[in-house]
Amino acid sequence: MAFALPEDDDDITILGIMASMEIAAANEFSDFLNNQFTAAGKLDWFEEIRHYRKSLGAPFNYNAANDLRFVLNEAAQHDSQIWHLIPNMNQMWVNAADNLRKKLNQLHHQQLRPDLNTLFQMSTLFQQVTEGPGLEVASWARAVKSRVQSILAGTYKAPQVPTAEPEKPKAVKKVEQEYKTAKKEFEKRPPWGARWAGLKPSRELSLDRRTRDIYDSNGVSVKHELGQLAEQVTAMWLRYFPLGGEVWVDEDGATMAYIKGMPTMVGWFGPAPDEDKDNVRGFVLPRDYEFTGTDIVDLESRSILSKNSGEPIKEHLALLSKKLPEGAKLNITDYGDLFIPVDDGEPKRITRMHKGIWFPGQLPG
Repeated sequence: MAFALPEDDDDITILGIMASMEIAAANEFSDFLNNQFTAAGKLDWFEEIRHYRKSLGAPFNYNAANDLRFVLNEAAQHDSQIWHLIPNMNQMWVNAADNLRKKLNQLHHQQLRPDLNTLFQMSTLFQQVTEGPGLEVASWARAVKSRVQSILAGTYKAPQVPTAEPEKPKAVKKVEQEYKTAKKEFEKRPPWGARWAGLKPSRELSLDRRTRDIYDSNGVSVKHELGQLAEQVTAMWLRYFPLGGEVWVDEDGATMAYIKGMPTMVGWFGPAPDEDKDNVRGFVLPRDYEFTGTDIVDLESRSILSKNSGEPIKEHLALLSKKLPEGAKLNITDYGDLFIPVDDGEPKRITRMHKGIWFPGQLPG
């Protein structure tokens, strides 16, 4: 995969490019630092850094110097032993390194959807952290960005005769296999508003938008089966299926409807199975946000959530103000799970959003 470029939007190829850029950048940084420390007579520099961090009680989850997350984390520390060795280091580099480290953690937890938008975001971050130090990966990242822009604009045409693909490193194959497993789980029950996967469920019901009621095939209301969730479920179904009509409910409560001829996940007949859990589900949108203390800002467009939400958002923002510090960086998945990105391990869901209270067009549906 060395210096491969995408030909189209194939997810496995995109995933392989991201994983390969990580490996290449890690090896370049490691070789550079190893040469620098060796010249200074410090052959065990990595172990010295490990011992120093642990002596401070700081977490140190890296096993080798060629873990890119180690380099990005260590170089940004105020007492870094490698900062002065890497050329052209500044605060912009630190910010990009922090962002890339969190994205790599998401990549390793199968939370990044490998599409062209994600690849553009990742290649931008790779360029920002490798260009200053003069690594070869920077040229690759620039080429990837340019190719992605051409594909998205429809100006790139893939060659008629495909070139032979080089053997992929084991680490890349591992990431790809883990993604395939995660993708199957994702497709089993997709986010609200996303394309339904699998067979049409057997239980047919009818949603009437005028009466806001749900009927069985005999015209008998079944809304009472939902108890206190009845209005909440009806509102969610109508949010994704505004005209109403036939819906089909699976054994676990997952509900499908045809929207413009496409089978679509419109919600659940009852509570979602993991409603009360704090695990983050789905793939992370390739956008970053910040909590101002009273509102949420899309850092790419600088849009303010309260000024763009299609439904009242005041109560949701009030809840977030009790949970989040001012300036907290945020991400959201296509399931609407809002969370603070972390350097290592699994993040925790703060709350769940839906398309009615989020920035228009960013969540499915």
